Amino acid sequence: MLSDDSRAKRAATEEESDSSVSKKPKIEDEDDTCMEDEDDSDSNNPFLWSLWSVDAEDDDDGARSPTINYSNLQDPEPEWDKDSYDGYELKFDPDGREGFSSDKAYQDFRDYKTKAFKNRGFLEDPFRSIYPIRDLDDLWTTTTKRQYLTDIASLCVKKLNEDKRLSVEVASIVRGTLKPGGGWKLYITFMAREYPDGPLVEYQAKAVDYAGHKIPPFPILCRPASCMP
Repeated sequence: MLSDDSRAKRAATEEESDSSVSKKPKIEDEDDTCMEDEDDSDSNNPFLWSLWSVDAEDDDDGARSPTINYSNLQDPEPEWDKDSYDGYELKFDPDGREGFSSDKAYQDFRDYKTKAFKNRGFLEDPFRSIYPIRDLDDLWTTTTKRQYLTDIASLCVKKLNEDKRLSVEVASIVRGTLKPGGGWKLYITFMAREYPDGPLVEYQAKAVDYAGHKIPPFPILCRPASCMP
């Protein structure tokens, strides 16, 4: 649990970080950023995800352990065919090495963070609270997680077909990730056919499923995985 001082420090850091965003925003890591401490935790919801620690803890020698800070990239209101990652680039603080125990630990962190950012949410990205959806054949409310993701992917495909006058169909789900907050922001990788009896092509879809289901799920984008920037 964060202390009042820690909350105030985090708020100040995020405000300063956000105010530095220019015409081409950038995502920066902070001096106190690290991926060394991973905390696996279960939740009461049907999804099992790995949670990464965001609280600094004291080491045995009294030093403060580095933590994750990844606040520059803001999620806008969803809009069809608009990816929230567009226009952003990932840059590292020149002094970021100071929070790590070794050059290898810092390089591992940079490699992991770069890979997560380049995948735009379709792979686990704990720095942005994006977690994998596990055990797809387990129950999700009244259906399985696999069927739930199929329904959401089909919604995105329907919008794509209407918008581009295509005939893409969902064939099977490969994997899914989600970002909680007022519902779910879903990142779905699936196999599709672009015409009847056509070859399988890997596709990606993003959508928002709002909490309470008072607002229908909103499709954000749908595209072949090969079109990822």
